[in-house]
Amino acid sequence: MMKPVLMILGCILAFNCHSQKKKDPQLIGKWGGLLKDSQTGSSMDKIVLEFTKDGHFRQHLGEGKMQNTIESTFEVQNNKIISADQRTKETSESQYSIKNDTLTILYEGMENKYIKLK
Repeated sequence: MMKPVLMILGCILAFNCHSQKKKDPQLIGKWGGLLKDSQTGSSMDKIVLEFTKDGHFRQHLGEGKMQNTIESTFEVQNNKIISADQRTKETSESQYSIKNDTLTILYEGMENKYIKLK
C-alpha cells in the first residue's frame, strides 16, 4: 500500500516542480538598455541582459574593462521574472512585458526598457 502512495506523491511533486519553472521563449536572448539611477531616474550606465534557454540570467553592466557581470538563474511566473543571484542566493522579482523587440521591466517602481539585440 505504501509504494503506490509514494509513487503518486513523487509524480505530483515532479509535475508541480516542472510546471512552475516556465520559460518564455520570447525572453531568451540579449537585450540592451541603460541602467537608471533609482533616486533620480537618470540614465547611468549601459546594461545588457542575457537570458539563456537553460535558465541562466546574466547582467552585463558597463563596457570594456569596466564591465561587471552578475550571474543569476531565472524562471518566469505570472508575467514576472524571478531571479536568484548565484553568489548571494538573493532572489528578486520583476514584472515584465514584451512588445515587438522591446522588453519592459518594472523593478521596485522603476520602469526600464530594453531593445532585443540581434
